[in-house]
Amino acid sequence: MKTRSPFESEGNGDSVEDLQERVSELEEELTRQRRIHQTEMELGLEAMERLQKEKSGGPVSTPKTNMLVSVDGHELSATQRVGIFVDVQNMYYAARNLYQSKLEFSKLLRHLVRGRNLARALAYIVERPGMEQNKFIEVLRRNGYEVRKRVVGERNDSANRGDWNIGIALDALALSSKIDVAILVTGDGDFVPLVEKLTMDGLRVEIASFRETTSAELYHTADQVHILDEGVLLSGTHFQPAMEEEEEEEEEEELVSSRSRRPLRRARGPAEEDFDDEEDED
Repeated sequence: MKTRSPFESEGNGDSVEDLQERVSELEEELTRQRRIHQTEMELGLEAMERLQKEKSGGPVSTPKTNMLVSVDGHELSATQRVGIFVDVQNMYYAARNLYQSKLEFSKLLRHLVRGRNLARALAYIVERPGMEQNKFIEVLRRNGYEVRKRVVGERNDSANRGDWNIGIALDALALSSKIDVAILVTGDGDFVPLVEKLTMDGLRVEIASFRETTSAELYHTADQVHILDEGVLLSGTHFQPAMEEEEEEEEEEELVSSRSRRPLRRARGPAEEDFDDEEDED
């Protein structure tokens, strides 16, 4: 790729758009080189480990048994410590709107870990007045998730928005020194600064979401994107069209009221659906 300094554009008629395009190309090249360097470092460390084992007379593992190939062709070490952070509300509505179905969280976890070492898997849910989520929480816990629950009251201030963006970011940063890979299960573009920060700290950051509901900026910022599809959904589970239309109206009013001074109406969430199918899968 041909690169030029922005100073070369003085007097040659280059537009601001041309300069911005060159800057974007340079950023993409830097990202690519960084990934290559990271892969080479991992392979080098594994080679040193094998040499040390040979000298000590211990068993020598081959690269093939210690490397996993992900969906995008990246070689991943089986010794990587993985932390998974699931924005349950975001993924629930994405699965419902795209496929009229629900996520199977046990299958999602297996899909993302891919033989690596799972350090922590955290699922973030929001509970509103009148919602019963104990059954759903128990399903998540039995499938290996630690549940973070936020109870949203009747107040309409900014502290009661009903999302976990700040909480997820704080947990990911707190665990960054204890994991090698952070996987954010969300399509929310608000997490772009978190991805950039974790990457700067040396972590591999992966995103898992449905392509249609993933922010373009988030998609291009992560080291890898797991494109989710029907394979991680509960089989034979579909929303009824009539009920879905009624839920849409109530949720739209809920979203509007959460940003205004009007009284909140009760919104239907994932906890109000029947999760027996997921329990049977396990």
